[in-house]
Amino acid sequence: MQVAPGLQKKRPILGQLPKEGNWYSNIEYGNETNAEINPFFYGVTLVHKPKSYTYQSDALSANMHLSKSHYQNQHIYRVEWEPPEVDGSGGHIKWFIDGKLMFGIHGDSLNLTGSEIPSEPMYMLMNIAVSKNWGFPMPCPGGCDCTCFECGNSDCECAIPEGYCNNFPADMEVEYVRVYQAVNESKHILGCSPTVRPTESFIKGHRKRYMEEGQKVPLLPIQQGGAKCENDNNCGGIKMGECYGGHCQCIDKTTGPACLASDGFYDHEDKEKKVPFEWDFIYVPKSLIIFVLILIGGFFPSMLLIIRKNRKQAQYQSLINGSVPSHSGQVRPLSRETLAYQNSVPSDYVVPRNDKVVTYCVIDGRLVDK
Repeated sequence: MQVAPGLQKKRPILGQLPKEGNWYSNIEYGNETNAEINPFFYGVTLVHKPKSYTYQSDALSANMHLSKSHYQNQHIYRVEWEPPEVDGSGGHIKWFIDGKLMFGIHGDSLNLTGSEIPSEPMYMLMNIAVSKNWGFPMPCPGGCDCTCFECGNSDCECAIPEGYCNNFPADMEVEYVRVYQAVNESKHILGCSPTVRPTESFIKGHRKRYMEEGQKVPLLPIQQGGAKCENDNNCGGIKMGECYGGHCQCIDKTTGPACLASDGFYDHEDKEKKVPFEWDFIYVPKSLIIFVLILIGGFFPSMLLIIRKNRKQAQYQSLINGSVPSHSGQVRPLSRETLAYQNSVPSDYVVPRNDKVVTYCVIDGRLVDK
């Protein structure tokens, strides 16, 4: 079990047992399996960019001596994982072999760093892991720079334990995998993004942490088929997919580029709840504030121009009771016909000098006396 963040100071020395009080306590080791603490790996500092993401990881592990039977006969391995309470207390992880306890970690075993038994979604991975951090000569043998570890390469074999390469090629056969869940146990939750551990929301909130260079989104869609193939075996066989036109085509209930994964889902998976959009306070965008300031800044100058224009128009002499001054300065009334014809200020020649009214009609551009 890896714990983070781990101890920064007074760390155990590789190959030696940790001093009392400087490592995790209340850890179980099986008597029947002769298991004991693993003194060859206590964890490493995981360096990331930016530097604030770098952290110390502690590794809590145990070793158990194996016999020829473990390489030649079938054995049943079991991991028992009990999640903690909502407050992080309790819970445990225990490892068994053929029903016998090998190693166990309890919630209070992690009080040293304030950590807890994992409660976030997990998945199983079964492989043959070969790491240079365990089982290899420490320190590096003299005359060897230990920059490569490759069987059959004379420049790299000096960094590999004697006789180690005789173990390869190697394989691991798994007959079955069974997963059990406690009935009516609220802490045993299925799914990749449960309500108490909203993984999907966390990834969306920290997109850059989950994207490689060139990616635009952290969660890529699952590709169903499409991998290059030469025959049906490259696509999982006839029960999973077939090779058609040089590319895999998946059958029902299988997915992945090579159709090697089950297209499964959880009937009762907790979905991310959609919270209705609402403001906790009155929010005014900066763009709106700038727009309003520009609008106000243009409004007042426009008003000043309009007021100034109106004042200039008011200086013109208006008509007084339908009369107009003549050249002599006397005010004479306007005739009805003149007022009806236009509202502009006429001169004194607008009104005929005699009382005779002459009317003309324009026909074909000629004046004709009516």
